[in-house]
Amino acid sequence: MWESIHKHDSASAAHQLAQMREELASIGEKERVLRERSAAREVYRYLLEAHRLIARTSFLEEQVLNIPPPAAGEGSQLAA
Repeated sequence: MWESIHKHDSASAAHQLAQMREELASIGEKERVLRERSAAREVYRYLLEAHRLIARTSFLEEQVLNIPPPAAGEGSQLAA
């Protein structure tokens, strides 16, 4: 009788241990996926910010370069 109870308890404990291992593996996998997603979001933010800076710089350079020089008579009118 004692042996059958002990075997049952051992089997139950082994089953619970196997379930816990599966849960830990599942949690580990979820954490890995979340880290990858977080890293991907950081890369996306970095690239987006770089794109914005480049676009802003390009826009400002175009604005500066496309300003027409003042005509001969305009310079004196602005100074007055």
